Amino acid sequence: MAEGWCAAAVAGRLLSELGARVIKVEPPEGDRLRRQPPNVADGTSPTFQNLNANKESIVLDADNKVLLELISKADILLTDQTTLDDREITLNDDELEGLNPRLVACHFSPFGRSGALAGQPGGELIAQAMGGVIATTGHPGELPHRAGPPLASHNAALLGGAAILSALYDRENSGQGSIIDMSLYDASVSLLYTFLPAYFLSGNTPGPMGNKHMMVAPWDNYPTKDGWAIVCIANDRQWQDFLRLMGRAELIEDSRFAENDQRVLEDIRPLVDGLVVEFLSDKTTDEAIRLLRDHNVPAGPIYDVPTLIKDPQFLDREMVHTFGDAIAGGSLTAGSIFKMSETPGRVHSPAPLLNQHADIELEPPS
Repeated sequence: MAEGWCAAAVAGRLLSELGARVIKVEPPEGDRLRRQPPNVADGTSPTFQNLNANKESIVLDADNKVLLELISKADILLTDQTTLDDREITLNDDELEGLNPRLVACHFSPFGRSGALAGQPGGELIAQAMGGVIATTGHPGELPHRAGPPLASHNAALLGGAAILSALYDRENSGQGSIIDMSLYDASVSLLYTFLPAYFLSGNTPGPMGNKHMMVAPWDNYPTKDGWAIVCIANDRQWQDFLRLMGRAELIEDSRFAENDQRVLEDIRPLVDGLVVEFLSDKTTDEAIRLLRDHNVPAGPIYDVPTLIKDPQFLDREMVHTFGDAIAGGSLTAGSIFKMSETPGRVHSPAPLLNQHADIELEPPS
C-alpha cells in the first residue's frame, strides 16, 4: 500500500529487481503518479513507469477483501503511512499476525511509530530539515537548502530493504514474521554519521561547507580552464601522489601539509586548496581529470543529466533499460543497481496497466 513517490514504493521497486514478485494495490482511479506530468502520447507518466517497472497491479475493492487476502498469502507487506491515512485503512499488528504469522511487514512513515511525533504527517523536505541534513547543505553564509535527490525517502527504502532481508533470514529459523518500523526521520539522521563524531568530540556544530569535507582536505570542486573538477584526496598517500604529480615533492615533509589532520585546519586548508587551484589553472577539465586519475588521485567532472546518460561508465553499468524499440517509442527506466555474480538485479517488465493483474493467484507464504 504505497502511492506516489515514497519510500515504500521505492523499496518495492528495489526488491523486485532482486526477484521478489511485487503486487501494487491501487485505488480505483489508479496511483496519482499515473497522471503526473510530463506524460507521453498515451497519457502514461514516465515517473510512474520508472518507479513501478517489474510490478503487478490490482485495484483496491470497497471492503478491502482483496488487500486482506493478499496479506494472508504474502511474504512481505510494504505500507506508507500517508497512503493508509488517505485511504482510511487501519492495519494493526495483531490483525496482521492473525492473518499471517509469517508476514514481514515494513511500515514506512515520516517519524516512525514511536516518539513524540509518531503518526504525524510529514514528507521528504521535513525529514531532511528535522533530520539535520538541510543544515549541512549550501555554502557558508548562505541559506541552507535541501539536497536535490529525495535522500530521506531513498535511504529509508534501502534501509527498509536491508531490514526486510534480515527479517526473512531470521524467519527461516524462527518461523515467525516481523514488524519493521522505518521512518524518513531516522533515515535522514543516519546520513549524519560522518558529522556526528566531530560534534560528540568537540561540540562543533556541522554547518554548510559547500562541497568541502569537514574531516578531509583537499576535497572540493576546483576551477579548471573551461569548467570545474571535483578532487577528493582521501588519505596522505593520495596527497603525496598529488604533490609528486605537481612537481612539489618537497612539500611531502612540510609539517603544514604532511598529515590530513593539519591540512583540515582553518588556517592551512586555504593553502592546500590554493595548491590544487594553481595546478588546474592551465588545464581543461578533461585534461585535469585524466592526469589526476593516471596518478592515483580521485577526481571527476560535474555532470548534468543529459551528460550523465551519455557517459561510458553509465552505459557500461547498464544504468538505463529500454522496453521494446526505443526508436519506435519504447519506454525507458532506470537499470538495476544490484551487480551480483549469482543473483544480479533484473529489470524484466514495464510498469503495469491499472488492474492488469486482477486475476492473479497467490500461494501461501513460503
